[in-house]
Amino acid sequence: MARAFKDPSEIIDVIQEHLPVLYFVFGRAKTEELAVELGKQWDFLNYDEKQQVRQIIKEAEAEYPDMFIHRDRAVLRKLLEQGIGYHHAGLSPALKRIVEHLYESRLIWVLFCTETFAAGVNFPAASAVFDSCRKWDGREFRQLLNREFFQMAGRAGRRGFDEQGYVFILINSDFPEDTGFFSEKKVEMVQGRLTVSPNTVLSLLMWKSDHEIEHFLESNFSAFQKRRRLQETNQKISEYKNTIDGLNKHFCAQRESVSCPLTRKKLKRELKKLKSRRYRQRPGSQTRIREIEELLTSLKKKKCKKVSCFDAARTIRDTSNKLDFLQYKRKQLIAEANRYTTDFYNMRDLLERLGYVKGREFFPRGRFALYLHIQEIFVTELVFSGLIEELPGDVVAGILAGVDYTPGRREYVQAPPYDIEPINKLRAELMQLGVPGEHLVWSPVPGYIAYAWYNGEDFEHLLQNSNLQEGDLVSVIRREIDLLRQMEKAAAENHVLLAKLQGIRRTLDRDQVKVLF
Repeated sequence: MARAFKDPSEIIDVIQEHLPVLYFVFGRAKTEELAVELGKQWDFLNYDEKQQVRQIIKEAEAEYPDMFIHRDRAVLRKLLEQGIGYHHAGLSPALKRIVEHLYESRLIWVLFCTETFAAGVNFPAASAVFDSCRKWDGREFRQLLNREFFQMAGRAGRRGFDEQGYVFILINSDFPEDTGFFSEKKVEMVQGRLTVSPNTVLSLLMWKSDHEIEHFLESNFSAFQKRRRLQETNQKISEYKNTIDGLNKHFCAQRESVSCPLTRKKLKRELKKLKSRRYRQRPGSQTRIREIEELLTSLKKKKCKKVSCFDAARTIRDTSNKLDFLQYKRKQLIAEANRYTTDFYNMRDLLERLGYVKGREFFPRGRFALYLHIQEIFVTELVFSGLIEELPGDVVAGILAGVDYTPGRREYVQAPPYDIEPINKLRAELMQLGVPGEHLVWSPVPGYIAYAWYNGEDFEHLLQNSNLQEGDLVSVIRREIDLLRQMEKAAAENHVLLAKLQGIRRTLDRDQVKVLF
């Protein structure tokens, strides 16, 4: 688009024949800002449609009366009655459901959303608009990958309604190179990933034979991809070696002698280097200069057709550099191809040192961790240290909220009113025993959320004591509920612990965060 668009109203004015539209934005706050901006000038619904929206909202509010109260969501309610909405992970589950319902009912004509909405196969649109083709991936701002772009662009075009879909991209004059020009032929290959976690090792030891374990470690998709790249690299190495062998046939038996033009050229380059200001004063330089000069004058240069030799030598030099790189890459690929086997035995050895297993024999810690799928070692040690049984339920709720939690850079939550030193001490002890940091991920930051919720505080209280959005708060508590379910299965034989874990879960699982099956 040649024009410079200042706000979404101008864009919608240009593409209004191709609505509804999914307007992709890479930032929660911006989805809301753009929706509000569009709502100042556009209203897509007639009277009857507005009545439908109000009725749907009324029915939703009967179940969740305060769904539009928090974080000024009343603005969203007004926008929905205009056929405009926004959708991102910070919304409460109830709000996300109502936005999705209205969109499916064709009562939202412009939906500002983040890329996660593109995963919904039931949410096609006539058009897709990209506010930008740059995104923050957790480490840096970068251009969208081809597969990311086409996942979102693929929402454009509704079967049975549109002959074709339309995709519009806003070009950022500061980063024109990061816009457009995506190719389906260049869609990035899906990369297999396998994490050899404590649960992986325990499950394999419990249920699989040695032969089955070996097959699993060597035949998973990720290992297959690495072996295939290793085969391709070996083939390329063989081709480079054949090329070098073929080029060596250009040279005669005197190639390494001083009379060979190639050797003489090499010696002259060395001589020029040694006579330079940087090298001529170095110890041994003058001696080597005299040696080279004597060699060059003692034998006459051989008269031959040296052009082909020079060309061959140059090609050999370039090919050898490529060969060196590929041989280095091959070493890496061999190590990566064997990585899962190495990781398995390293983790098995760690679990044996910690007293979880010995060979195929499972000890209490190992049987407990077998039912966990997140931070298995840390959670198991929390239990076997006695902290879970000894501490009050609200404190346990606060502690478990921090399991496998990494707070954002600007995230704020009120500090929890309990002592976290026992947790830090436990983690330090486990590190001294050789447990890697990635198996001890824990943060005190979300602790107050679960602590307050356990003690009966309402959602507004959580919002007032943090800068998290509704969806983030729900996610913190629901993740803990899932962890508690895992721990309950692991603690089935310990009736006291089981009752405590069930009590914490049932206390947390209420109102807005209630997990529905």
